[in-house]
Amino acid sequence: MILVCGATGDLGGRIARLLVEAGEPCLALVRPGTDASGLEDAGIAVVRGDLREPESLGPALAGIDTVVTTANANRAALDTTGNQSLVSAAGRAGVRRFVFVSAAGMGQEMARTGPLMAGKWRTEQALRASPMQAVLVRPDMFQEAWLGAPMFDPVSRTAMVVGSGQSAHRYVAIDDVAALCAHVAVAPDPGEVLEFGGPEPLTQRQVVAAYEDATGRAFRVRRVPRAALRVAHLALARVKPDIGLGLALSAFMDAHPATWDDAALRDAGVAPRAPRAFIEQAAAVAA
Repeated sequence: MILVCGATGDLGGRIARLLVEAGEPCLALVRPGTDASGLEDAGIAVVRGDLREPESLGPALAGIDTVVTTANANRAALDTTGNQSLVSAAGRAGVRRFVFVSAAGMGQEMARTGPLMAGKWRTEQALRASPMQAVLVRPDMFQEAWLGAPMFDPVSRTAMVVGSGQSAHRYVAIDDVAALCAHVAVAPDPGEVLEFGGPEPLTQRQVVAAYEDATGRAFRVRRVPRAALRVAHLALARVKPDIGLGLALSAFMDAHPATWDDAALRDAGVAPRAPRAFIEQAAAVAA
């Protein structure tokens, strides 16, 4: 039995649906009071529990062999305490494998960008110290989040390039990440760390050029220096943490180009979507 945590979110929901479609026994952990009708309509059984209430996790984990979790939020309480409570409860319940969605480039430096990444780093460390088989899934930036508005807007034909704009990253499709997570949940020997991205590295400047090619129109580009990102991150970290995190991650990614490739996806039988295909689709929708 596989328990998916975060199944009411975009990535977690896709993973749960893929597992059910493949005939794998699957449960979705959903907070009490949260509407789970969409999951139930898709044939996904629901068990109630809350990462912020450790006492609720033991019953939810009874009989579970594998945990897959995508649950996160830009708050230290969930990303640190909540996920570590899940790791501890899973270990006590005899869970054999724990699949955790982290982020490409994860380490102590990335952890300093804010609560979300700090929580992921601590969860990785907790998993490595647990008796369970840890599978750390580390995708590069999602195409859907980083190649569309407000960073790149084909409707207004505007783009925001942060930092130098010359660090290449392998933007990856969320469907491909979901397919890999569903695969490693059941694969005989998935490996411990799967760090990966899409099939093509692109810099932000190359993304702008790709949008201009796809639309046949020039884009107005606003450049934000890395120093300005750091100042804005510090100013917004408390009052608007989501925006502050985005700025901090942008600065980090500008200083750390991708060193990974798409081998983890291809080894799992996933044919990854190229970022240019996302750009062309976004441009067509905006036309």
